[in-house]
Amino acid sequence: DEMGAEQKTKTNNSQSAPLIGLAPLAGFTESAFRRLCRELGADFTWTELISADFLVNRGLNGPLCHVSAAERPLRFQLHGSQEKPLVQAARLVLEEIQPEGLDLNAGCPARKIVKAEAGAALLAAPKKLARLARTLAELAHAYGVDFSVKFRLGFARDELERLTEALLGAGVDLLVLHPRTAKEGFRGRARWERIRDLVRLVGDEAWVFGSGDVKSLADVKAFFACTGAHGVLIGRAALSRPWIFRECKTGEERELSLAQRVALLKQLERYLLSYRPPKDCLRVLKTFAPKFFKGISGRRKFTPALLKVPDLASFWEILEALAGDDRLEK
Repeated sequence: DEMGAEQKTKTNNSQSAPLIGLAPLAGFTESAFRRLCRELGADFTWTELISADFLVNRGLNGPLCHVSAAERPLRFQLHGSQEKPLVQAARLVLEEIQPEGLDLNAGCPARKIVKAEAGAALLAAPKKLARLARTLAELAHAYGVDFSVKFRLGFARDELERLTEALLGAGVDLLVLHPRTAKEGFRGRARWERIRDLVRLVGDEAWVFGSGDVKSLADVKAFFACTGAHGVLIGRAALSRPWIFRECKTGEERELSLAQRVALLKQLERYLLSYRPPKDCLRVLKTFAPKFFKGISGRRKFTPALLKVPDLASFWEILEALAGDDRLEK
């Protein structure tokens, strides 16, 4: 269909304006939040990392695999360490969900992912990473979509040049770099200059996106000025400031009132209820609420009560009372 073709063009073809999208975040970037961020101006969204083994065993019937047209263009991120389940899961996703892009996670430093020899553990085995990437790239291309790898500088030390050579040789279309090592986690400074190095290394062979320490409109401008990348992914900052994407589009920063943030949370609930039962929705809203209200004075007083409520009605009762109390805005 025309919309699908247009969306695929958006992620595949070069554009004058750099792209700004939602990064994959475990526990957060499910359909409802992706949809909200797209409405607020994100150019594209990314699923959280999803286990290939899980999809092979359980299929696509869980909330993590719910996708609406409103959140596209979407990149679907898999993690795994074995070729067979990765291929089976990728084929399932490409046939049923038909994302605009397929992505392999080679950057998650979480202990349980690394222990399973997936995520950032693949950085310590470049030949294996290249083999998996080549197989998945060929499969994605057979379905007419591009293939990306989200990775870090290395596992224990910076091996960017070696990893880049392996990934380009595997036919990867888009390299997405978080410029820290896996061992560093999120400590220290994201070395944007290494994203600039990656852009130079890659030349015209692939696209380069980057992420890390992009928390404001000023950061976005500084990131592109430093790196020359084709796109940036905003992750943790988008949880407490999902309207950052709108700020990037308009070129001006703005603070939202408590009432405006409550309205965004209400929008999130509406999207959640389209595929999750109310009890599930309440649990998800409780994870987002403290982040949405970051920076609001008095939030430490009302957040504990909000997190203890037993049902959605009580949740909204507290928030609607607060939203009408303009003393919190001062």
